[in-house]
Amino acid sequence: ISHLSNHLPIMDNFILSFKTINQRQPWLLPFLNLHHAFDIDDQKSSYAHLAHWLNDHFNQHHLTISKPDGTPLSFTTQDDLPHGMAYERYIFNQHKIPTRNNLHDWFGACIWSVFPKTKALLNTKHIANMKDDNTRCRLRDTITIFDENGAILVVSDDMIGNDIANALSDFNWQKCLIDHRLNWHNPSNPKSCDKAKIFIFGHALLEQLITPRKPLCSHTVIVSAPSSFFGLSASEQQTFLDTHLSHYLNQLLQDGVTPKTLHPLPILGVPHFWQENHNPQFYQDAFVFRQGRKKVI
Repeated sequence: ISHLSNHLPIMDNFILSFKTINQRQPWLLPFLNLHHAFDIDDQKSSYAHLAHWLNDHFNQHHLTISKPDGTPLSFTTQDDLPHGMAYERYIFNQHKIPTRNNLHDWFGACIWSVFPKTKALLNTKHIANMKDDNTRCRLRDTITIFDENGAILVVSDDMIGNDIANALSDFNWQKCLIDHRLNWHNPSNPKSCDKAKIFIFGHALLEQLITPRKPLCSHTVIVSAPSSFFGLSASEQQTFLDTHLSHYLNQLLQDGVTPKTLHPLPILGVPHFWQENHNPQFYQDAFVFRQGRKKVI
């Protein structure tokens, strides 16, 4: 039995893990094409590593990922990462993304497929602020937290959008998530007059959401967009947001930034994300929907 197991395709365990993903969840909509492609590929088990499948898929579907200077990037197996070398340094120097056969790195690839400019920017920011001993500074902490656990709240650049954004900043859950519920994007009934929409960026957060738990909290940036954004197709929204977000984070991620710059948002409290939150009582859980930090006057 041991002899036979050593010759099973390495991807088999990942395929079993992949089957635990509920692809109907609304937060996975931006990444559904990649999930669907892997799901229906009858040849996937012939690949030795997820990295090989990803490279073939990205090439076949013209999903271009590159460094900000245009240098192409590709996926490679985790074994190619030399012992002791920083992950971000390897990506920057070798132009390859070490990838394991697990769900964490699968979701990382999902983010690369939708937000390639932003992911490349974060890598560049890591390198620009990396010390020789790879110790962390607060700026790199902020990058890592957003990269692992981040979300993007897109609001319209009008009175309602600003009201939703300010309410999130003030931990005013009633106004942000209940009073303005009808103004939030509903994946089952999208409208061009929507005023707010959430996109998950953190690949670790996506992995945790395989088993949704009410306390899961994202670290969120707020991006203002023209009202016309909500009338764009899903792919057009993603392209617009990736460009806009990379510019926004390039300005935000400067000396002095800390993880406290990111706004806490209990992710299952996002309107229309989770069936249970249709009841206002869902938001009365003070352990999850906490009072905000005291502002320094």
